[in-house]
Amino acid sequence: MDVGAPDEGRKTLELPADYAAVVARVGGLPLLLAYTHDAGLRQEMIESIDGLLIPGGDDLDPKLYGQEKHATAKLADRERQDFDLAMLALAEARQMPTLGVCLGCQTMNVQRRGTLHQHLPEVSEKLLPHRQKGDRSNAHGVEIRPGTHLAAAMGVEQLEANSRHHQGIDQVGHGLVATAFAPDGLVEAVEDPTMPFWVAVQWHPENLAGTAHEGIFRGLVEAAREYRRRQMGAGA
Repeated sequence: MDVGAPDEGRKTLELPADYAAVVARVGGLPLLLAYTHDAGLRQEMIESIDGLLIPGGDDLDPKLYGQEKHATAKLADRERQDFDLAMLALAEARQMPTLGVCLGCQTMNVQRRGTLHQHLPEVSEKLLPHRQKGDRSNAHGVEIRPGTHLAAAMGVEQLEANSRHHQGIDQVGHGLVATAFAPDGLVEAVEDPTMPFWVAVQWHPENLAGTAHEGIFRGLVEAAREYRRRQMGAGA
């Protein structure tokens, strides 16, 4: 879950309903995880799930990838950020199916020692305007590399995607490969081809119900089922 606006000085936990709705629609059981510093609780959480989804949110602290904060950056809640990184480490050690969306994509890249462009409008005049308003508008095309986990899950190699981010992947992280690109060449997705399902996308497929974009969540759920079968077999 993400951290919302303070309510009477108290933190609130929230998550856009589209995430849970699409996971349920493709046959998964969505469980919302509240951040915790307790390593024992995080261990119990990871042992209770079969797949992990890191949703969108505000910007990562650029100190994580060796940069100073850009004036336009709106930093994500530190406790949520630390929780996401801790859960990613636990999931990676287990080869657990994992999907990152928007901030989740950037977090998965930085977790592998990749870097980000902190403000895309300053990178190049040739870049498209990637921060579009609205959840469901198709902002630009995306080309997916064939033979990737992403292409297999989506069932297509070209599609229109929404776009509402001002940061993006610069250097791709260790062990990851870029698997999708915007028409201006900006990386739109990464994955680890050596893992069963370790995939991240920069756009918001959860907002695009009833389209090919649901395939990415179907791929996560199918990989999670296979993960459960492997775990049950290992414990038999």
